Formats: sequence, structure tokens, C-alpha cells
Amino acid sequence: MPKEQATAPRRRKAAPEARGGEGIDALPSEVLQHVLSFLPVAEAVQTCVLARRWRHLWKSMPVLRITCEGMILNRRGVRRLNKFVNHLLLLRDRSAPLHACEIELTTFHSQDEPQVNLWTRHALLCQARVLSVHLGRDNNSFELLEDLPLVSPRLTRLELCNVVLNDSILNFSSCPALEELWMRGCYVQADMIMSQSLKRLTILDCIFYPNERTRISVPSLVTMELIECWGRTPLLESMPSLVTGSIKLADCDDCCGKEAGGSCADDTCENCSSIDGDSGDCVLLNGLSEAKSLALIAEPCVFILKRDLMWCPTFSKLKTLLLNDWCMKANLGALMCFLQHTPVLEKLTIQLCQAPSSRMGTEGSYNLTGQPFASNKLKVLEIKCEKIDERVHRILTFLSTYSIHVEQINIQQSIGSSEEPKDFPEEPRAGPSQARTPRVLPSQNAQLRSMAEQIVVRQEQIEVEQQQILALLGQIQVEQQQVIVHQEEIQVEQQQIIAGQQQQRHLLTRILAQLQEYSARKTPPAAPCAAGSAHTECLE
Repeated sequence: MPKEQATAPRRRKAAPEARGGEGIDALPSEVLQHVLSFLPVAEAVQTCVLARRWRHLWKSMPVLRITCEGMILNRRGVRRLNKFVNHLLLLRDRSAPLHACEIELTTFHSQDEPQVNLWTRHALLCQARVLSVHLGRDNNSFELLEDLPLVSPRLTRLELCNVVLNDSILNFSSCPALEELWMRGCYVQADMIMSQSLKRLTILDCIFYPNERTRISVPSLVTMELIECWGRTPLLESMPSLVTGSIKLADCDDCCGKEAGGSCADDTCENCSSIDGDSGDCVLLNGLSEAKSLALIAEPCVFILKRDLMWCPTFSKLKTLLLNDWCMKANLGALMCFLQHTPVLEKLTIQLCQAPSSRMGTEGSYNLTGQPFASNKLKVLEIKCEKIDERVHRILTFLSTYSIHVEQINIQQSIGSSEEPKDFPEEPRAGPSQARTPRVLPSQNAQLRSMAEQIVVRQEQIEVEQQQILALLGQIQVEQQQVIVHQEEIQVEQQQIIAGQQQQRHLLTRILAQLQEYSARKTPPAAPCAAGSAHTECLE
């Protein structure tokens, strides 16, 4: 081998790792900071040791994710977390925009508490658009921001979980851009939740403390969810922009044992006390009256929806409605009331989960006398049940009796009486049971088809009878008009006869007067007779 070739340096191929590093280093800093935003802050800060360029990237991350990664914090852990996050906020680049701040802590058993309020205020000062504070259930007595108001001109979304909220923080008048509020497991110690800009409101498993009902004043709201809250049900004020509303009431203070067929031992129960029809407040239905889609779910013992029907408004925009077992009470009185106040309703879904009760049709009154049914555009009726029982037959008979025409009737059987409606989100603490749809036997298919055909035939017969009645009424009206014309002709003839009789009477009166006058002229007067012979001659 030549010496030149032996001494020539060999070319080394670049390792794949090196080429990969060059590819990452070629990305803009904004892209790298966006990637770091998906990491918890502790892991994002550790990337500073990767290379010189990564040394300060974490200082400009647009998202801060402060979390303890599911660990239970003791006193030392809380102090270390406070020290780390405080230094992080001090060293962070203040000129870099902060889009979101997420604080997620589980359980901290310590006299020292994480400085969540300090971190929250810092995020608001940095003009964060999304703020999320999630604490564990064991620390749900933590009061967020204490008595300080929430002030932010750019905040658009707020998520709160297992914290205590007072009037100051729930008055969002200083947050003009806030559009979405999500709350779960919070303790609400406020008389009012108020926002002029809020469009989406979700309240899950929260507890309302005040003796008076918390009023929710959100006139720009588009979507409303109020799911399984404790305490007294909040009162909804007018929401003219509402499109979708989902209400699920379970173990709240507005429960009465009499509604479930038992007894009530509460002397202050609003359901048992006498309520004047002209007094009190409509808690939910007035605020939901402008919605286009509604889901109203309540346990049998809850009375607030039934009581609201005393002041039931007209749902002039409602096209989709979901109800459950509570609408079967009082001989379907609640269902009647809704059908009388929903002029454009197109789809009605009734979910029957509870077993039928003997008291289901004996209580309640809704003052329905003389009110016609407004639902004349109903196209689809869905009945979801565990099995086809007498309640399904009652619903179908009710629609047929009142001539409510339905183009399509769907009956769905499901196994498991605790099936949750799909309109509600799943909850970690008590998710819906796994319900499955069983195979429908041919005999059941034939039975359902026969029932539907009978209803259609009955509706057609009713329509034919209605047309016949209308035709008969038209004939009666024509005959009545002919009788009226004939009576008028008779009256004219009677008047003519009376006038002729009066003329004849007048003519006879004149004739008699003329005869008397003529008789008086023709008779000569008698001459006077002389006395004696003259008298005799006169006699002769």
C-alpha cells in the first residue's frame, strides 16, 4: 500500500444522533418552546442541560403546568414545591406571552399549603388567557384568592376543581373576555354568579352553601350544564342566547320523600308546605325557556322541576327535549304541560330507568284545563327503557288519545336501570354503568311493529273522523244560514201582512165614518103635532 494512502486521514461518517440533533437545533425557538409547553414545569426546566441553546428556552414557555405528578405532599414536599415554583416565576421572562397556567395538585397533608393563590395572581398579571386550578378532594377546603376579586382583561377560560369560591371571585365583571367557566367539586359560598360575557357554563358535583338560592346571572350564555349539585338548586335568571341546556338533579336539598312514594319528616320542606300559585320563583324553567335543546333529568325524590311547572313558560325555540321518569307522575301531567308549551318541538326522548311505582299517577296537578296542545311539529319520539311495561303503553295511548301525530316512534331496550343519558359527560367519581343493547327477539319486533301500526291506523281514523265532523259542521252552518234567511223572509212577509191589515182597518174606519155621515143627511126631521084632533090625525 502506498505511503500516501496509509497516512491519509479516513473520513468519518456522521452519527445518526448528530444529524438528528442538527435537525432539532434548526427549528425556531418558538417551536421548541411550544414543545416544552406539553411538559410539567419541573421536566421542562431540566431540558436546560441538553445544550447551550436549550439553557434559557424554558423561561419563555407559553404554558406553565405546575403539578406534583400525583404524589402526596408532606410538609417538606410542600416547601420544596413552593420554593421551586416561586424561583421559576421570578426567573421567567416577563416579556414572553403566557397563554395558559395549569395548577394540578392532589393531596397535601401539611400545615403549610402550596402558594396557589400567589401563582394564580402571577398568571393573571401575565395576562394568561386560560387558568386552571385542580386540587384533590382531600383539600377541598382551600379558598381560592380568599376575598380578592378576579381581575383579568384577557382571561377567556377558567377551570376550578375542589376549591372554595366566594362572592368576590364569582363576580366576573372585571373579566370582560371570559367565555367559559368549568367547575367541579367546588364549595360555592356566594349569593350570585355573575358575568356579562360568559357563553359556556359547566357546574359538576358542586355544593351550594347559602340558605338563599344562589342566583346565576349570565345573559350571554349559550351552553349550560348543571349536573348533580348538592345543597339548594341555584336559580337561573334570563338567558336569551341559550342554545343547549342539561340539568341533572339527584341528592340536593330540593328533595321530598313523598315524591318517591314515602313520607317526609322535614317541617320546612317547600314541597309539603302550601305554595300559592301567584307567589314564589320559578327556579330553573324560566331561565331555560329560550333553549333549543334541553335535557331535564331528576331522581324521583326531587320536586323542583315539578314545582316549576306551576309557572311553566312557553319554550318558543325548543326543538329537542329529553325527560326521564319524573315526567310520568300525575297521569303524565308533566308531559302534558311540556307538550302544551313547546310549539316547535320536533324530537322528544323519554328515558325510563326506575321501576314503575303505584303512586306514579296519583299526585300532582298542573292546571291544564282548557289549554290546547301546542306541539304540532313532533316528528320523532324515542322511548329508552329496560323493558316494555305499562308506562310505554301509557305514553303511546296518551299520544293516540290526544291526536298528537308522530312520524317516527323508536323504542330502545337497554340492560341496566342506571343508564345515563349521553348528553352528560362522564364523571370519574361515579361514571355511568356499562349498558348494552340486547338482541331483540322477532316476537318483540312484531309486537312493537304491531303497536306502531295500530297507532298509525288509529291516528288515520281520528283524522278521517275529524274531517267528517268538519264537513258535518259545514253543512250545519249552511243549513243555519238558510234557516236564518227563511226567518228573515217570514219576518218581511209578517210585516207586510201587518201593514195591509193596518191599511184595511184604516179604510174600514173611513167607510164607517162616511156611512154615519150619509145616514145623518138622508133622515128628515119629525114635525111637531097639535093638541086634540090634530093629534088624532097625526096618529091616523
